[in-house]
Amino acid sequence: MIFISKDVYLGERVQLSYPKVDDLVGIIKDKGGKCLVFKKDLKRAYRQIPIDPGDLHLVGFQWDNKLFADRVLPMGLRSSALICQRITTAVSFMFYKMGYMVIKYLDDFGGADTVDKADEAYIALGALLDSCGLEESKQKGVAPTTRMEFLGITVYTVNLTLEVTSDRVLEISLLVQAWLRKKKASLRELQSILGKLHFVSTCVRPGRLFVSRLLNWLRSAFPSNVVGSGHKIYRKIPVEVQKDLLWWHRFLSSYNGMSMMSLEDWSSPDEIFSSDACLEGFGAITSNQYFHAVFPSDITKDQLHINCLELLAIVVAVKIWGKTFCGKKILIFCDNEASVQVINSGSSKDAFMQTCLRELCFIQASFQFEVRARHILGVENRLADYLSRWHCSHKYRELFKSAISVDRYEEVPVLMSDFSFLNNW
Repeated sequence: MIFISKDVYLGERVQLSYPKVDDLVGIIKDKGGKCLVFKKDLKRAYRQIPIDPGDLHLVGFQWDNKLFADRVLPMGLRSSALICQRITTAVSFMFYKMGYMVIKYLDDFGGADTVDKADEAYIALGALLDSCGLEESKQKGVAPTTRMEFLGITVYTVNLTLEVTSDRVLEISLLVQAWLRKKKASLRELQSILGKLHFVSTCVRPGRLFVSRLLNWLRSAFPSNVVGSGHKIYRKIPVEVQKDLLWWHRFLSSYNGMSMMSLEDWSSPDEIFSSDACLEGFGAITSNQYFHAVFPSDITKDQLHINCLELLAIVVAVKIWGKTFCGKKILIFCDNEASVQVINSGSSKDAFMQTCLRELCFIQASFQFEVRARHILGVENRLADYLSRWHCSHKYRELFKSAISVDRYEEVPVLMSDFSFLNNW
């Protein structure tokens, strides 16, 4: 069978990639909060795009002694999406040269601009499509507004939120529950739940970690040589995947479908805290609060590695300060490289650290904040170090108090419940 390859164009390999809601959020960030968003849609896009006459023999068939050939892009053709995306990319490039910004997903155009320029941009996009001979679907277009649905997600520029409908959240939650009862799954079933979790993780950024791990399992369990019969082949669901699905189940059961947009630049985080741990105790400090405590006996009796204790200290810190972090970007200074790597990579081979990571992500998703960790040398982390050794001798207490302006900081208590994970990850 002859086909037009979707991966090769003019003798060169190409890769089709689609924009994401994050890209529209990037435009909103550029234009500022309370800007106006707009959308235009092509009418029957594939049927507007003619096929090169030299390729007609590739889309024709013979029947009843007659030859038939589709002169425009048909649905289901492997390369139709690539060709359509290439055309709308050209339109968006011309629109950019005119001084406006828009993203395109096949036949959908979504853009944003300031209040004084949004109407002008919307009209200019319509005129550009017309000049290119492309017919838009008038009923699907959305004139400049502060609230609009794009790629299934509702963006609201006044409150800077992204929303998923409650019906979609319930649908996905029920699917996850069904998966928790499964022992095995087929490729088609895995692709289905991946698509739905990928959709909701557009809003729930910490959840993207657990989508990535499902993707990794798909690639290892269903290599390309079995994809064609993947619906007939079942694989046992790994324990770690089941725990990731439990994470989704716990989160979706309380998720209202609304999340804050991620707009801030990481070069200027909203809050910074540093933490440290030793084998018996730990502590952390923000710009105006600090805490210190010894690990309870049910922690110390397990004789955990210092890497585990350092990450546990960070989890306790975000449980204590999580509510105040709502909607913010949080930078964590830590002198333990293993903990920094686990937080930033979203993965660990150590079971306890993986459990800590799930707890950390759950708190992030619940209070809608983001964290990144940065490694610093131990000598640069002296305040947190003094706090972690507070119990050892008065020397560390005095060193800490002499290094800060005491009246600027508040000591907060550490409760036993702060050591209890919300779920059995």
